Amino acid sequence: MARSARDQADDWQAEWLLMRQLPVPLAVLSRWWWMASVLGLVAALLSFSGASDLSPVAWPPSVHELQLVLALVAVSLIARLALRAYGHHAQDHDHIAMRADRVHVSCCRGGQTQSLDCHPRWLRVEPVQHDRSLIRVSGEGCSVVVGEFVPSDGRKQLANELRWALRHLDD
Repeated sequence: MARSARDQADDWQAEWLLMRQLPVPLAVLSRWWWMASVLGLVAALLSFSGASDLSPVAWPPSVHELQLVLALVAVSLIARLALRAYGHHAQDHDHIAMRADRVHVSCCRGGQTQSLDCHPRWLRVEPVQHDRSLIRVSGEGCSVVVGEFVPSDGRKQLANELRWALRHLDD
């Protein structure tokens, strides 16, 4: 009987999830953008309504008012594009999972995922250049570079943990 991916995920003996640390969560930035957009829309509507008590502007609006509204729209669009670019990489992560018969390594960058599945006996863990560089995990003709979200002084420790876990999978 075939097992689901969820059932197989529960069988991992060792697992690491290395994620990008964001200074401001994406959900908070999104709320800020929506609030700024609504406030910009309200300001635009108030500037065009001549009958409003809040805005004593006569109709038709002046060129200066139109320029102000266009500037608000431009800032909102630029902020939205920046938020989209930020969000595109906010979910970047490395996932490493091991069990006695299989090692799964996936590296997600900007929505693109590179993965490696192989038997633990064929897996190699080595630094790309030196002890503080990124870590190359390779096996069965494929390789994935991980450790971008680990501080450079902790990468050697991560590589040592991966090697230790590989040696002790059969225990």
